Amino acid sequence: ADPDRAAEVRWSADGEMVRSSYTLRPDDDDWGQAGTLVRDVMNDAQRQRLVHNIVHHVSDGVKEPVLSRVFEYWRNIDPDIGKKVEEGVRANLKQ
Repeated sequence: ADPDRAAEVRWSADGEMVRSSYTLRPDDDDWGQAGTLVRDVMNDAQRQRLVHNIVHHVSDGVKEPVLSRVFEYWRNIDPDIGKKVEEGVRANLKQ
């Protein structure tokens, strides 16, 4: 970058700067937001398209042990979506 044209980077904050670890809340996890999206935001048609897209991509050459992790991942987000993904992929792999 051209030092004559680049501005000096500055930022400011008011209040005391505190360094401390984040305290987990009871609803903090890796799956909650995604599960809420699938169950409460998406409608049936959107969930069906989601499952179709996942099944299509995962069926395109993904092998164990990654396959089992994909199924576990989606079951953690939503048990029904995880079940449908696994059933769809397993059906495609039998063909």
